[in-house]
Amino acid sequence: MKYIDSEIDQYWIHFQAGHAESKKVYPEALIKCYNGDDYLVQLTFYPNGKKLPENHYDKRNKLVYLRYPMSMYANILDILRNEKPIFFRYNAEIKLGFIRTGKEPVGEGEYDADFQSA
Repeated sequence: MKYIDSEIDQYWIHFQAGHAESKKVYPEALIKCYNGDDYLVQLTFYPNGKKLPENHYDKRNKLVYLRYPMSMYANILDILRNEKPIFFRYNAEIKLGFIRTGKEPVGEGEYDADFQSA
């Protein structure tokens, strides 16, 4: 298995508060991504400036873990909230993963009241 590919159609957000060990770096937030009922990928957000753990594929649970700095949280959440379709891909050999949109028409834009006719 070189690649894991899937569409994402649901997500769940979790914000962390507190921790037990001060020497460990705990994630500040995570987003669990699903395709139907299948839990496929966890996007974990760590404090900015801290070394990120490697991306990881858990073979037993068939779950991909992608690690990001907290500064990427708003960008990824915006994509999940406002775009469709959304996909992810993970290359298990080089531990590289990404979230992406599907193809969209150029200039599609959002609803803009300034350009609506009366």
